Amino acid sequence: MYKRIKLIAKEIIDNSFPMLKEKRIFYLVIWFRFFGLSVWIPPCIRIILISTRVKKLNDSAMRGIIAHELCHQEKYLKMSTLQYMRFIAKYLFSKHARMLEEKDTDRMTIEKGYVRELYELSLISRSDTGHKRIIDNYLTPEDIKDYAIKTGKW
Repeated sequence: MYKRIKLIAKEIIDNSFPMLKEKRIFYLVIWFRFFGLSVWIPPCIRIILISTRVKKLNDSAMRGIIAHELCHQEKYLKMSTLQYMRFIAKYLFSKHARMLEEKDTDRMTIEKGYVRELYELSLISRSDTGHKRIIDNYLTPEDIKDYAIKTGKW
């Protein structure tokens, strides 16, 4: 599974994330409730955690997860260490901040051209009980489609 994730991530970075091409990102595959998580440990450690729970997902849905997490990493690149620390504090302690961040990252994923993959992932996530507590932080399949149509990405 690790090799599959690395290959998909390399393809996505090469095609859509020029800012991340020279950055070293560590991919860790471990079990946890959510499908993916992205972390930056300033100044240079970038980590994307992918849950072993996604093993059963097809490559399209996997691309949706990885593209979403790479969007977080690209956003972190634009932050200073102090900005990132403030961001993390807000993200950890404010449900509203988490919702704004995840929905904004979903929009960025759409703008990068991964709308179908994100749409498919959203359908899967909404039927997954492990995402029940956090699912409202993300765009709904309808919101994804509406935004994609509005931006000409559908």
